[in-house]
Amino acid sequence: MKGLKTHYDPFGNPNDEYSFSDYGYCGTYISDGNSSGYKSSVTCKKCKKMFEKTDAERLIARQQELDDMQGYVDFVNESPNK
Repeated sequence: MKGLKTHYDPFGNPNDEYSFSDYGYCGTYISDGNSSGYKSSVTCKKCKKMFEKTDAERLIARQQELDDMQGYVDFVNESPNK
């Protein structure tokens, strides 16, 4: 019997059991123990083919997160209750 393929989940946090995605980048449902945020651990060929796309999406998501944080900092700095 073949083992489960390991799918790519770059947004998952191994220290938080609730932070994992429901589906890998290949579209496969992720169950316990068959996803990883480390490219070297991924065994799914479809996920491996999508590494460049996922890297670009991660950069966009990270930039949006940083922009949101900066927006909050700007809002607090402009607050009249300093």
